[in-house]
Amino acid sequence: MILEDVIALKKCIDEYRQSMYQLAKKKGISDPNVIQISQQLDRKIIVLQKIICDF
Repeated sequence: MILEDVIALKKCIDEYRQSMYQLAKKKGISDPNVIQISQQLDRKIIVLQKIICDF
C-alpha cells in the first residue's frame, strides 16, 4: 500500500514539475500561476519526504 502511494505521489510530482517548467518557459518564473504550481509541488515533495522518513 505504501509503495502504491509513493508511486502515485512521484507521478504527481513529475506532472507538477513538468507543468511548472512549461509554464515558466512561456510566462516567466514570477508569474502567479508558476508560483502557485511551485507551492503545490513543494507540498507534494514534503509529503513524499515524510513518507520516506516514516518508513
